This record gives sequence, C-alpha cells and structure tokens, in this order.
Amino acid sequence: MADNETQDWATGIKSVQFQKNSAHHSGIKCSPYSAMFGCEARVGLTSSALPTEVIYRMESEDDLLAAFSCSTPHTQEADIIQVISSSTTPSHETDSITASSNSPASSHETDSIPASSSSPTSPHETDSIPADLSSQTQPSVTTTPILEDHTIQIRKRRAEAYTALLSQAERMVKRSRVDLKTGVPGDNVAVPIPAVDRGRGDPRNILGVIVNRDVDTDQYKIAVKAGVLKGQYSRNQFDLCPQRLLTEADVSQENVTSLLSAVIAESSSGGQGFTKCNCNGPKKCQSNRCKCFKAKLKCNSRCHSSLTCCNK
Repeated sequence: MADNETQDWATGIKSVQFQKNSAHHSGIKCSPYSAMFGCEARVGLTSSALPTEVIYRMESEDDLLAAFSCSTPHTQEADIIQVISSSTTPSHETDSITASSNSPASSHETDSIPASSSSPTSPHETDSIPADLSSQTQPSVTTTPILEDHTIQIRKRRAEAYTALLSQAERMVKRSRVDLKTGVPGDNVAVPIPAVDRGRGDPRNILGVIVNRDVDTDQYKIAVKAGVLKGQYSRNQFDLCPQRLLTEADVSQENVTSLLSAVIAESSSGGQGFTKCNCNGPKKCQSNRCKCFKAKLKCNSRCHSSLTCCNK
C-alpha cells in the first residue's frame, strides 16, 4: 500500500492473506494452502491450464498467444510445444517453408492419389479406423483418475498437518511442565490484574489460594478474600508465591465473584477509576453526603481541589 500510495486496505489485505496462506508453517510442516487444497499455491501462468513444460518454453508474448490459441480440451502437450517452436522460427526459414507449401503439386503426384479416396467409406473400412482417432471425437474420461489422485493428495496433506499439530501440542505441554511447576491446593498465587480492571493506585496482582485442581484438564480454582473467582485458571495465568501468606481460612469460599469485583473489594481507592468528592465547608467529608466517606474510602488528591479535610 505504501508503494502504490493508496489507503485501500480492503484490497491490500487480500495479498497479505494470500502470502500468509502460501507461506510455510512450522507447526503443520507445510503451507495452510497446501494443507487445504493438496497442492502449493499457484500464481501467474502456473495457475492456468497450460502444462508446466509449455510455460518453461515460452520466451515472448507471441508464444503465450500461440499457446492459448491452440489450447483446447483435446490438444496434446506436444502439439502446443510444436506451435510455440514454430512461432519462434526465424523469418527466412518461415518464408522457405511457406514457399514450398504453396508450390503446385506435380502431375504424377496428383495422379498417384488413389481413386478410392473419393469413394464413400464402406462399413468394414469404418471399423478399421484407429481407436485414437475416434477417441478425439468423444469427451475425455481421464479427468476422473486425476480428481481421485487429487482427493487422495488432499487427504494425505491434511493427515500430515493433523499429525504435525499434535506433535507440536505435545512439545508445548512438555515445555510448560518443565518451566511451570504444578500447584497444589493451599498454595498462594498471584493473579495478574488487567489494567482496565484496576485503579492507578491498585496493585498489579491479587493474592489468592488454590482451593481445587482438576487433574484431567490441569485447571485450577482460586479463592480470594472476596470469594472464589469465576471460571478456572490454567497454570500460565498465575504465579506461585514462594511463601504462604494466606491460608484457606483467610479467603472466602462461600460465594463466587468476578476478578473485577474482587479487585474493587480489596482496593483502597475504589478499584477501576477514582472515587472523588467535591465537598466544601468546615465539616466537609464527615457525613454520608461525601462520596468517599459513604464508600468508606479516604479522600485523594483529586477531591475538593486537593484541599485538606478530615477524611485524609
């Protein structure tokens, strides 16, 4: 898009998608295009119906036009190559060939033509027509084996890609088991808090305790002071603490809560965003009229123009 000085990304994304689909993938050991269609992606003349040998013999645009002009469903590859070769013949050789072909035939050559050639063909002569000539007038039936071979190739590529993905998944699991130690119920963990779920003064992690582990799926249930976090966590979604700062008695397992609600419950500034008030007067921030006092929070630097109060 930068080379063409355009911002039409809807058109440029097609080229990017084609490059990604035709590139080699280390996981499936081939390109996604090959795994889907059983052959490598073709561009340019290789995507046409012309044989590969014919494409390699082309030297100019005239060869291309000659190949497409004589290309029919029953045209053989040798015939197309012959047409391309004749199109590249020097002019003086072409003139000599034309002159010899336009010269009148001699009388004895004309007389030597059998008289039976003009006579109607008899039934027994019709049976003697070669089979290869009669087959040219019938639809080609060689497409069925080609389609069957292509189908077999597609199934083979997809099976190889599936096997390669399984092998890659097994390597990832082995690597994770070496790098990440398995947690047991009672271990303290630090669950990262997304930036959108915490305030500017909140910690980046929330402490919790592992209360259950599913051995089959290797998923963990984590409880914090506000309750048990929704869903299950995989081993790479939290860090094990070297010391046990919390016990199972310090956390609540009676109710289920979201991570955002748990962060707000333990936050000293109200969690996501700041709770601020605009109280004024001599007795400001000492009643429920104050947002901070009602939320049982201390006033911060954004409250009432950073003036002092009794709730700081």
